[in-house]
Amino acid sequence: MVRYLARAVVAGVCLLAPNRSSAAIAFNITNQGNASAQMMAGFAQAASIWSAWLMDPITINVRVNALALPAGQLGATGAFYNTFAYADVRQAMLNDRLTLEDNTSTSHLQPGPAFSMLINRTANNPAGVVSATPYFDNGQGGPGQAGPENNSTIRMSTANAKALGLVGYDPTLFDATINFTTLQGFDFGPSNGINANQVDFVGVAVHEIGHMLGFLSGVDTLDGNGNAPGLNDNQLKFVTPLDLFRFSTRSTAGIGGGGIGVNDWTDDNTAKYFSTDGGPTAVATFSDGITFGDGAGAGHWKDNLGAGIMDPSAGLGELLKISQNDLRAMDVIGYDLNTMLPEPSSLTAAAGFAIMMTNRRRCKTHCTRTRVTI
Repeated sequence: MVRYLARAVVAGVCLLAPNRSSAAIAFNITNQGNASAQMMAGFAQAASIWSAWLMDPITINVRVNALALPAGQLGATGAFYNTFAYADVRQAMLNDRLTLEDNTSTSHLQPGPAFSMLINRTANNPAGVVSATPYFDNGQGGPGQAGPENNSTIRMSTANAKALGLVGYDPTLFDATINFTTLQGFDFGPSNGINANQVDFVGVAVHEIGHMLGFLSGVDTLDGNGNAPGLNDNQLKFVTPLDLFRFSTRSTAGIGGGGIGVNDWTDDNTAKYFSTDGGPTAVATFSDGITFGDGAGAGHWKDNLGAGIMDPSAGLGELLKISQNDLRAMDVIGYDLNTMLPEPSSLTAAAGFAIMMTNRRRCKTHCTRTRVTI
């Protein structure tokens, strides 16, 4: 039987700037049983950082636990998901517009009940079963297309769905379980820097919470479809809100079915980037994928480019911080930013973390040389 040993509610506590009185996202944090007092306090600090930046009047329920994860693995986030019609998600994003970024990003979302995307590694790929060759899937029954279901469905974390007003609050349901390893030395006090042989626990927790909030990519599921017999494209209903802003120069070039607003949902090492104007302007580069890309989960920034706290690896002794890139991503997927805070500097953001999506629900991390992945 699970024992709930501690509970804490964090709402609007600001570690980065003075407190504010306006609404903020709240976190209902439950110790699943084994997290230490330091872990619970550090997680509350991480939650308060997101509360300082995100003004959505919602409550997120999250369980925190500690156990001996596989060697080098720092944390694992198991987020719970909902699926919605693309038309409903697009309308919710339109209803949620508050910033210039919101207006720009929503104006470039593809209209209609379905969206086109570049895809590969499907059982019905015209180039062959689970072929790496990309093709355009518009959901309209073109060559090699099995059906429109994946083009008209969005899968998102329940936390993200709350922010968009697509689901209400249920105090009996959790939005995620986040596990931290007991085998790694953590520094729980980032205010005075991070010890050279330890990992910034608060930064790791901020990163994991970011996944729970919706910094996720369904390309990690496509990655598991790379071996025959695989699934048809219409069975791969795992495009996330963040994936709607995932582009490449080949998906937006206007050749063979591409164009502005057509996202790149392929699993390979072609550069994909975050863009809020339908693809012409690249904001930051995404990771490619575990098996067929750069070895990092697709729901991250590209490693070692200093893009933000959702970068997939963290160095020992490294202080991890949220960047403007992280906040822009949260803004366009449905969260309301606190514009009263000064913008974070992406130059001081984390260059860190490597999280691996091993199934549809869990992100994992491992160690490589002197860096650790989350």
